[in-house]
Amino acid sequence: MKRSSAAQIQHNFDPANVLYLTGDVNYCTLHLLNGERILSSRTLKWYNSRWPDFIRIHKGYLVNPQHIHSCVQLSPIVAYLIMRNGVSLSIGRRRIIEVMNLLELNSVQSAS
Repeated sequence: MKRSSAAQIQHNFDPANVLYLTGDVNYCTLHLLNGERILSSRTLKWYNSRWPDFIRIHKGYLVNPQHIHSCVQLSPIVAYLIMRNGVSLSIGRRRIIEVMNLLELNSVQSAS
C-alpha cells in the first residue's frame, strides 16, 4: 500500500470560501461553504495574521464576517454568532464588546 506524506500535500484556500476556523492546540479545522472540513497543521494565530478581515471571536474560533447570519447577545457576558450554515459559535466574554463594535462597523460599511 502506498502512503502519502502529509508534508507533501498543500492546499491554497480562498478566504471567501471559508465560513470559520476552529482551533485545537497546534492544529485548526477550516469549515468551508460547501460543508467540507479540512484539518490544517497551522494555528489560528497564523491564519489570523494572514487573513486580517477575519474576526477572532473566541480563543478557539476565527470567523469570516461575510458569512455571519446573525448575532445574539443574551446578557453582557453571554453572546453568540449564528453562521450562514446554521452553526452557532460562542463569543468569548472578554471579546463581546470588541466583536459587536466590529460587526456594527462592517454593517455600516456594507450599507454605504
